Amino acid sequence: MSGAHAPTPPLRIRGVSWLDTATGESQERDLFIQDGAILAGDSGAGRTVDGSGLHAMFGMWDCHAHAGGLMYDPDATGYFEAAPDRTIRAGENFRQAAEMGVTGVRCVDEADDLDLAWGRAYAAGTTLGPRVTGAGRGVRTTGGHGTAFPRVYTQMGAELVVDGPDAMARAVRRQVERGAHWIKIMLTGGLYSPFEAADEGQFTETELATLMEVANQRHIPVAAHCGGNEPAIAFSELGGRSIEHGYMLDERAAEVMARNGTWLVPTIGVTHDQEYIQSQGWPEHAANRSQELMPVHAAALQACIEAGVRIAVGADLNPIGPRFHRELEMLERAGMDRRSVLHAASVGGRSLNGFGDASTPDPGSVADLILVEENPMSSLETLREPVLVVTHGRVVYRR
Repeated sequence: MSGAHAPTPPLRIRGVSWLDTATGESQERDLFIQDGAILAGDSGAGRTVDGSGLHAMFGMWDCHAHAGGLMYDPDATGYFEAAPDRTIRAGENFRQAAEMGVTGVRCVDEADDLDLAWGRAYAAGTTLGPRVTGAGRGVRTTGGHGTAFPRVYTQMGAELVVDGPDAMARAVRRQVERGAHWIKIMLTGGLYSPFEAADEGQFTETELATLMEVANQRHIPVAAHCGGNEPAIAFSELGGRSIEHGYMLDERAAEVMARNGTWLVPTIGVTHDQEYIQSQGWPEHAANRSQELMPVHAAALQACIEAGVRIAVGADLNPIGPRFHRELEMLERAGMDRRSVLHAASVGGRSLNGFGDASTPDPGSVADLILVEENPMSSLETLREPVLVVTHGRVVYRR
């Protein structure tokens, strides 16, 4: 999924303490970067950054983002704006995220495929920002998760509303044609509407099987908004790549996911950050459902950890940068240890998106990394204010 990028000039970073998030251990390293990748040795050219006294690690990934979203948008502003307005807001969101050390963003459902356009621009170097993979427009059924009827977008195309196997096949092929890196399906209900339940499936067996058959044929991974056990198991058995939220998963679903290599992106903050939910004035049905799901969501996360399900981090809320860092805190509150949180937030996101499993700066690794003042094993706060941020091998932010 790396995509094409313009050549980048050599960069060397001297004397950093590299944090291996797989072990929690640090080691002093010199880093050599060219053409978007880490080199084995010094190319002898380019600029030099003194990293002495600083800590380095692979940059972080928000793997569940809607960069232009306005949830819950109580004034319905977003339903009447045009694509340029949302595109600008998404670009500002991406920029701030990169400045806060989020070097990769996976967008899972974005209007008019604007995430794909930003991803191409960042990869080409025509503007600076994070690495972006995207699904473009998500896939839902009529009356499925994502609808806010009678509110509808008047000037933009939101989710692809499809019913029946033929329409499902066309939806996947449409997104592949437009350059999507992922397919996103709204497999169950969630928090959004008063007319849905978080664990109830919304696709027929035939619809889901057709979507997965075409996605597997086209070698494009599928991410599923999914809260319930049976839909999660069916999705995983068909080759689904990641479960988003996983509100009510139990040990049985976790075991199936682990066996099939299906990831979990828990977005734990949407149930655990009750202070945020109250401050944002979520609708009563969503706020109440969020609070009710909080303990089972934590239990689902723990079941997946114990089963060995691979985990990546996504906040599902905006603005991306601040909410992502809050998500790390919420994951610790829900029972993940610090090293596991850091690994999921960095290497987990890289791996989920197809950029390798290495937790050390091995030659050939894509050069998305951050330098911070303190060891993140001792301070999550240090990650909020990086000293240097590199994406696509380019310095995108330097404090």
